[in-house]
Amino acid sequence: MPSPLTIRPLGPRIGAEALQLDLAQLQSAQTLQALEAALVQHEALVLHVPDMTPAQHLSIAHHFGEAEVHTFYPNLGQGYEQITLIDSKLGDRADMWHHDESFLPSPPIVTMTHAQILPPTGGDTCWISMTSAYDALSDRMKQYLDGLSAWHDMNAPMTAALQHGVVTHERYVQVVAQNRRHLHPMVRVHPVTGRKALYVSPTYVTHIDGLPIAESRAILAYLHAHCMQVEFLFKHRWTLGDMVIWDNRSVIHNAILDYKPHQRRMHRASVFARQTEATVQQDNKEAACATTV
Repeated sequence: MPSPLTIRPLGPRIGAEALQLDLAQLQSAQTLQALEAALVQHEALVLHVPDMTPAQHLSIAHHFGEAEVHTFYPNLGQGYEQITLIDSKLGDRADMWHHDESFLPSPPIVTMTHAQILPPTGGDTCWISMTSAYDALSDRMKQYLDGLSAWHDMNAPMTAALQHGVVTHERYVQVVAQNRRHLHPMVRVHPVTGRKALYVSPTYVTHIDGLPIAESRAILAYLHAHCMQVEFLFKHRWTLGDMVIWDNRSVIHNAILDYKPHQRRMHRASVFARQTEATVQQDNKEAACATTV
């Protein structure tokens, strides 16, 4: 059966856009399945949907899994608590390379951001394919990383935010007290494609478990530099009403902060994988272990 979507690649390794997309199509299971297939293949997918409503945004999110009510950011209010508001006028920023919320036991699998207010210039977002970055490693480095895990910790960016005056000390203490950190394998297998991807970022990863500090720092510095090669990157220049959906299991991203004093506002939905009761119990057990280390 032919796909109901016309997909145009925007980069050789990552990035694509859906052309001539009719919002009414997004109500059909066939179109949503095609959308998911395109996302898995291209890892970051641009939709040109200036007339999309929050309800339609949530409808797409619910196709992928369980939409998150974010702990820290404000949302659109009653009935739309799962649509997070990311607004530079409120001090919100994401100008660092990261997987979304990798400090959680089970981070979001997909994130989708819809552009509401844009600066006249700047404000681009970049994504890096961590599958392509992994594929480009030497066989010896792949063998070295096999079985290693790294700690992902929310405290590191919060400390930087405090130093730059972005958050108050009271807010810093509140967030740090939640002890949001978790140990994840440095190489993860995508549950759909079976491809391996690096699962590290300079924002949340503090150190590699079980290694001497100097060795951990050296390996992480190498991996971060390796991932920054332009061949793994997709950069999007937003137009009003664009939505970008990305696969948080296989990419890191960075929203470039180069547009002050202008405003940039996004509606964001992050989606967790649907979990069985057994999986939830296992995640809770892992989270309890992580907080005691």
